[in-house]
Amino acid sequence: MCGGATVFHVLKSSNVKSSDRVGVVGIGGLGHLAIQYAAKMGCEVVAFSGTEDKKEEAMRLGATQFVATAGVETLDIGKPIDHLLVTTSFQPDWDRFLDIMAPQGSIYPVTVSEHNLSIPSGVVIGKELRIIGSLVAPRQVYQDMIDFTALHNIKPIIETFPMTAHGITEAMDRLRAGKMRYRGVLAA
Repeated sequence: MCGGATVFHVLKSSNVKSSDRVGVVGIGGLGHLAIQYAAKMGCEVVAFSGTEDKKEEAMRLGATQFVATAGVETLDIGKPIDHLLVTTSFQPDWDRFLDIMAPQGSIYPVTVSEHNLSIPSGVVIGKELRIIGSLVAPRQVYQDMIDFTALHNIKPIIETFPMTAHGITEAMDRLRAGKMRYRGVLAA
């Protein structure tokens, strides 16, 4: 529930409208839920991932456009992004993403990185961008999220591991290797 509430809270508290274009950077534990919520809210969703290997899944989850970013210097996406949820465990190449932001757009770094947030200020000032942090959703947002999730049949994609020493090790190895799709669950 925490991952869902994290991204749902951003979309709800920021008054994202169905006419908005929402970008989701990183299609993992948070990103795959963010795509579903934004799509079910009626938004046009652009999913960004390093490689093409998650394209089909992102489109099935509700993305209207998919962009593989590895080795690409500029992101050619057509219309700019109004709201950008950064759900990766690392800082993206901000120069590329700031270029695709709409004037007065909002950026939401919602995962914890071991590095400081370092964003070039010129574009942020010139486009009047907002950078909004969000971590813990209030109780009412959890209830709203549960209701919305049930209404729209939104489900996390999970991998199940046995709650044993071997299962925990296997789950952690997949997580460290970046191969978890998308939430790991230990089952007794």
